[in-house]
Order: sequence, then structure tokens, then C-alpha cells
Amino acid sequence: MNSQNKKILLLKTGQIFFATQGFTKVGLAEILKQAKVPKGSFYYYFNSKEDYGVQVIQYYVDNYVKNLRSLLDMTEVTGKKRLLIYWKKWQDTQCSNNYCGACLTVKLSSEVTDYSEPMRHAFCFGTDRILNLIAAIISAGQNDQSIANTSDPFLLAQQLYQQWLGASLMVKIQKQSEPFQLAFQYTNFIVDSKI
Repeated sequence: MNSQNKKILLLKTGQIFFATQGFTKVGLAEILKQAKVPKGSFYYYFNSKEDYGVQVIQYYVDNYVKNLRSLLDMTEVTGKKRLLIYWKKWQDTQCSNNYCGACLTVKLSSEVTDYSEPMRHAFCFGTDRILNLIAAIISAGQNDQSIANTSDPFLLAQQLYQQWLGASLMVKIQKQSEPFQLAFQYTNFIVDSKI
């Protein structure tokens, strides 16, 4: 396995562990064992577990943005439809695996942002990238008139993203999908509102 593939394997393995177990609960030995990578190789790529956490977040966001960008490129579909497809995918990924979900932002942000400034910064930069793409989809919907709400697209993206983050936390607490149904209803209401 070449050097780049080994690093990607470590990042993928960390993403899986962190999404299911959190950051502090998982030890490096567990990650290295699963990835079948020696400890010395780990320190070739990462300065510390915190540096590893930052790079896992960046890797996760890069892939997330790539998938979200594909929705933006679906110009044959209205902006509203693309936005609803995005939230439906969100719901599907967060309701899978016994409501564990797969969103690192939902799983890790409250855990690590109080004690790791580099990880907080990685989340901040990552969510800004995501919000800008959601705003672009909203703007496309406003332009094709499938979204009636004329609020600033970035502010509307923030409002909806925060709604869905909150719904994701409630889904994890309740272990049922009703909060997503409410979030979906709210999303439809807010994008159809002539504000």
C-alpha cells in the first residue's frame, strides 16, 4: 500500500470510529489495529491525536462537500427539489445504524470544540463551506422561483442547517425519526413562505 493510500485508510478508519464512538473514547491503538497500520506510520502522517482529529474532520468535510456539490450541479432539477433531496439524504444517513448517524458535526462538535481549538476551527471552516453550498442551492431555487422565500440565501441556509442539526440531536436522544419529519415540514414551510 502506497503512502497516500495508507493515510486515506487511516482517515476513513478514524471517521468511522469517531462517528460511532466519539473522539475521546477511541484510542489510537484501536484505530491502528483496525486499519492494520503500525504506530510509527501514524506519526509519519499526524503529529498527535488532535492533529489526526483535525485531518479526519477535513477529510469528512471534503467528501461531504463533493457530494453536496453534485446536488448543486443537478441543474435539470429545481432548486427546491435539490434542497429537499439534500435534507432527505441527511435524514437517511442519520436514521441508519440504530440512529447512530454518520455526521461528524452532529457526533463530535459538542464533544471536542470546548477543548480543541484546532478541531473547533476545522468544524467552523467546514460548516461554512457546507452553508455556502446550501445557500447556492437556495439561490438557484429563488432564481427558478421554486423557492418563494426571498430572504438572504446564506441566512436561510444557516436557519435550516441549525434546524436540522437540532433535529439530529433529538433523533439521537429519542431514537425515533419524528424530529426529522418536523424538520422536513418546517423546511417546506420556510422555503414556501414569501418573506
